[in-house]
Amino acid sequence: MDFVDSVIAVNRKILKFLDKSDSRIFDDVNVGAGGDMSKVVDIESEKIFIKHLSKFGKIISEECGECGEGEDEIIIDPIDGSENIISGLPYFGSSVARKKDGKVKDAIVVNFANGDIFVKNDDGLKRAKIDKLNFSEVTINNHATIGIYERAYASKEFIYILNEKKIKYRSPGAVALSLAYAHDVKFVMFEGKAREYDVCAGLYMCEDLSIYERDDFLIISKEKDMFLKLVKIVEGKK
Repeated sequence: MDFVDSVIAVNRKILKFLDKSDSRIFDDVNVGAGGDMSKVVDIESEKIFIKHLSKFGKIISEECGECGEGEDEIIIDPIDGSENIISGLPYFGSSVARKKDGKVKDAIVVNFANGDIFVKNDDGLKRAKIDKLNFSEVTINNHATIGIYERAYASKEFIYILNEKKIKYRSPGAVALSLAYAHDVKFVMFEGKAREYDVCAGLYMCEDLSIYERDDFLIISKEKDMFLKLVKIVEGKK
């Protein structure tokens, strides 16, 4: 079984784990390597990933930090959108990327809430449902009317400017998922310092889009005019 097939199999195991578990999986455990409070669901999901993917390389994960060894790096966010899952908001999943010689070779993002799976490798970016795996190429949605602004709650300025310019957005709270959906929406923004397990897989999936990246802000858009407008706002040119 190759890497992508193994990741798909692991995600199916996580889905079964989530279906069979009770509310105790939402209990706090400790602060993980990423600096956030880890829940039981985060820790247990990570254990499943590590068990099945450590044979492919060194694991770098939000909860444990680094473990294992190998030439390749397997970068994991075992539960992307932990606060969503414990709050009953159907927008949560997982993110996995494989790096070889410092470059991403495979990326898989899954939305556990609706079964969407995105896979990017040398064959391009494809999308399917995890229960059927009838993959098709991801294309641009030219009818989008909204963007995604992750961590908008942390904004002290930009939300007011976006409102003034009548730029519509949502802030669903799962960065890897939002990046995977970047071809569907007008733009994806992230405010704050992005950690590797938050964005590694998603950024690889957005290579064909316009990308602006600095330490405290990330902007991605399929629309050049919207991209330039957002960059001007972030750079204070409005």
